[in-house]
Amino acid sequence: MSRSHFIGGTVDPGFESVKKLFIKNFELGSDENSQFCVYVGERKVIDLWGTLNKTDGYNADTLTTVFSSTKSITAIMMAMARDRDLLEYSDKISKHWPEFAQGGKEDITIADLMRHEAGLANLSNPLEIEDLLPENIKKNAAGEKLVRCVPSYPEGGKREYHAFSRGCLANEIMRRVDPLNRTLGEFLQKEIASKLQADVYIGCNKPEYFDVKNMPFMFAMKEGLKKQFGLQSATESTLSNMLGFLYLIRNMMKNKPSVNGFTDFTAVNQSLVRATELPSVNGNCSARGMAVLAAALANKGNFQDTRLMKETTWNEMHSDPTPGNAAGGEFLFTKGGVAFFNEGLREGYFGWFGYGGSVLQWNPSLKIGFAYTCTYLFPFGVLNLKAAEMQAEVVKCLKNMKNPGEK
Repeated sequence: MSRSHFIGGTVDPGFESVKKLFIKNFELGSDENSQFCVYVGERKVIDLWGTLNKTDGYNADTLTTVFSSTKSITAIMMAMARDRDLLEYSDKISKHWPEFAQGGKEDITIADLMRHEAGLANLSNPLEIEDLLPENIKKNAAGEKLVRCVPSYPEGGKREYHAFSRGCLANEIMRRVDPLNRTLGEFLQKEIASKLQADVYIGCNKPEYFDVKNMPFMFAMKEGLKKQFGLQSATESTLSNMLGFLYLIRNMMKNKPSVNGFTDFTAVNQSLVRATELPSVNGNCSARGMAVLAAALANKGNFQDTRLMKETTWNEMHSDPTPGNAAGGEFLFTKGGVAFFNEGLREGYFGWFGYGGSVLQWNPSLKIGFAYTCTYLFPFGVLNLKAAEMQAEVVKCLKNMKNPGEK
């Protein structure tokens, strides 16, 4: 059933079909508040936002939590550290953090960590939320617990999705290699956000924030049943696939939490959690802000005279994509810790996505920088297919146009 909604923003000629897909999400009930921004080259070609309620304060610049889309931001910062010769991906983590070399972690490299192959997906010595406040990170509250963790690997390989831990470990590396001993959140503000005028934060209590919420269980099940029978649906998964995903999540929950106090995904709405630095999970961003970062990566590290990294570093960051299981699926992860999609709706894109729906990705061959955020979270899948359909449609539109992305 179509619902009343408001859509604001602009779309360049030739991309009208993408806007129709964005609107369709509201009509089907899979979106309540969302933002969608796309660059081609350095030109912003799509800048849309939508809401069910124009009076609730949500707009094109509202911040919300983008969950694991934050991992792409962390990967960009680690690549910038590589660009400044502060580290190499092949370095053992203990080269920069000597205390890390204990309990079987002596040979773990930065590339292992970025590819989710460090054996630390489930921390044997969990962190507390308060450990991740910037002032406590600098007191080594998280670091002293992380060094005591013992790695464990899944049967048949090294890769296991480091949902929370990758960002926490990367933060400890960054603040040791950075000449100013900055955390990732501080580095993000000084070296990226302020230079690109991008609203992207890790560790933030700005008031322009809109809470996330999960799609109600019974509504999702009903929509999944409709999907099962080939009907239009607000969900990306069939009922049977949802039940399989619930089984996967239940098995994952048998493990100790990596961060005590992070009781469920809506915990990100709490002011304490927002103030922490969880560089794998709690990025507070707008789609406009993320799209600028995506555009810089689509243009091999450069955007409007601001260079984040040299092209040689960009090439290294995107090199050597290797297969393995992550978040319940098979993905290719590069040396720099971003996924490469070599087939399907996202063919040609790099980057990652976040729990519930968000996406931060780029397609360098077509110079597409793509970002999507939402507050209404689909909790029974990880592929974020409604965004993937828009990504594919952007590509289709470009291939039908002449001279796309010209200023």
